[in-house]
This record gives sequence, structure tokens and C-alpha cells, in this order.
Amino acid sequence: MKRSNNPFKYRYHVFRGKMAQPFFWALCFLGPALDIFRVDMIHQRLIFMKQSLPFEFNNLMWLPIGFYGAVILIGIISFIWGRLFCGWTCPHNTLTEWTTPLRAMVGRAEKPRWMKLLLRDYPLLKDVLPILSPLLALPLTFGLSLLLSFYVIPPEWVLSQYASGHAHIALVWGNGLFVLIGLFLLYAGNDFCRTCCPYGLAQSISAYHEDSPWRPMEIGFSGDKASQCKTCSACQIACPVDIDPRNGTLEGVLKVGQFDGCFNCGECVDACKYIHGFKQKPGLLSFNNPGFKTKKIPSQQPQV
Repeated sequence: MKRSNNPFKYRYHVFRGKMAQPFFWALCFLGPALDIFRVDMIHQRLIFMKQSLPFEFNNLMWLPIGFYGAVILIGIISFIWGRLFCGWTCPHNTLTEWTTPLRAMVGRAEKPRWMKLLLRDYPLLKDVLPILSPLLALPLTFGLSLLLSFYVIPPEWVLSQYASGHAHIALVWGNGLFVLIGLFLLYAGNDFCRTCCPYGLAQSISAYHEDSPWRPMEIGFSGDKASQCKTCSACQIACPVDIDPRNGTLEGVLKVGQFDGCFNCGECVDACKYIHGFKQKPGLLSFNNPGFKTKKIPSQQPQV
């Protein structure tokens, strides 16, 4: 079967990787620079949609209301659609996927094909890449720390401080701290999501408890791994956190615990659909709708 040139045939990868992730990443990091939302601590103003509002109770009260409203909204989304926020809109997860080559340079991720070909043609670069990786990561994390500082300090004030050559010590220490945190998150990659992310751990404990009758949206496997998959591992290779979605524990449903970390990104669904497309057959992986699930109780053999 000839591969289709229609990218929307594999919609999860396209929608997530080329639409949802860039949009929310830009909204998070470029929002304050574009005066969509920021707090001006220098002039004590609240900026919202280019509107400058004074520090008054009627304006400031929307800060905690907006924060807790966002937390509640993410909680509702998680309860119904699982870790959709992690896979589709989380800025850290998006940046982790975009910076995979930097981790591959130091052995923290599998090298992409272009890097393997480059090392094959130029073997001496093997000793250069571990040095080049932090040299590229430092300006990247510093630039992101500047964008985050715009949330509380006017962009023109921050840039003028560094341009003068005598930046305020608090600004330097603040950006330095964010650079260290950024480097940690960049090189930790999805290991942070699996083991350290408080949002992910809280969601895994609550929404994905095996004894709970409610199950959020999650990926299910409808085939037989031995006879239909055989040696194929395309779904696990496509998974950003290296999960085999065929290993289910709840009636073929992917087990999602504290250290499993499925993001409901749909990459494995698209990979399975692509592989079976050569056989003109549908994929074996799909999203199960959220709802109350009944756990089958295995029949017990009567004691003799």
C-alpha cells in the first residue's frame, strides 16, 4: 500500500505536534512580551490584553480567581480525558520533545537519524557533541528565563538592564535560578514527568486508581500481540515516554500509574494505524471513551 500524502490521516500527531503544542507554548512564553497578560511590578500595573490597570482590589482579585479557575479547569479535563494537558498543551513536555537532539548529544536520548548519519560520516564529532549540547542549551534556557521574567517585570526594563552592562543583582540572580531549573528540566526530559511532576503524580493517584469504577479517556489495545503484532514495536518506538500500550491490566486498557506516565498524545495510535495501513487494515490501538468501567472478576475453579 502506498503511503498517503494526506497528513490529516494521522490526525493526533498533526493536531498535537503542529497546532496545539506550538499555540499553547507561544501563549505561555510570548504572552507577557505581547502584553496579553503580565504584572508590572515596577510601575505597579496589571496588564491584560494591552489594557493597563492599576493595582486595586477590584483588579488584583482576578489573579487568584484566574489561577484557581485554571487549576479547576485542568482538573476537570484530567478527570474526563486523562493526561491530555501533558501530551497536548504542557509547555515543558512540548519543549522536551523539541530539544530531544540536545539530550541525544549527551546520551540522554536516542540519537535521531540525521545525527547518526552525521556521526557516521564524521566520527570525530562524537567528542564534540557533548560539549556543543550545553553551549546550545545555555542561551536557550537564558532566553526562556527572560521571557518568564516578563510576567512580573516590563520587557523594556529587563532588556535595558542587560544592555547597560550593570543589570540589577536581583534580576541576575532570578534569571540565573531559572536557567538552572531550565537546564535540569531540559536534560531530565520526560523522566521529570514520570517521577517528579506534582501534577502528573496527583492525577495518576486520583484519576487512574485501578479500583475506581471511573476511567478517564485512555488508550486501549483490541488485538493479539503475539499473532497480530509479532515483532512489531512501532507503537512503543513512537511513544515519547517509551511505554508499550499493548500491555494492559484492565481489560486491555493501558495501565497508567505513578511512574507509567501515558500522556494520551495519540502517537502510538497513529503509528499502529500507519503500519497496518500497508495491509489495508485498521490499527489495533484506539482511544477508549471515558466512563464507568466494570472490572471483570476471573472465575474461580471449584476446589476438589
